[in-house]
Amino acid sequence: MITREKLRIYEKFGGDSDGFARSATLSERLAITDAEWHLIEEIRQSLFIVQSGLASREFEASVRARLHAVVEDEKVNERLCQLAKPRS
Repeated sequence: MITREKLRIYEKFGGDSDGFARSATLSERLAITDAEWHLIEEIRQSLFIVQSGLASREFEASVRARLHAVVEDEKVNERLCQLAKPRS
C-alpha cells in the first residue's frame, strides 16, 4: 500500500533509491520497503506513459485500476499523478 508517509519519503529522496539507502534514517528505512519503493516508481513511470499520450486504452485502464488498488487515498493518487506529469 502506498501511503502519504511512504510517498513523502520517496519524494524526499527524489526517487533516488541509492540516496535513500545511503542517507535514510532508521525510521524512514522501517517505514518503506524496497518493494514499496519500486512499486511507487513503477506506478509513476506507468502514469508518465499514460499522461504523455503514449498508452493504449487498455494499458491506461490497467494502470488506473492498479493505482486505485495500491494507494491509501485520493490525495496519494493525486500526488502520484502530479509526480508523473511530463515536463514541458
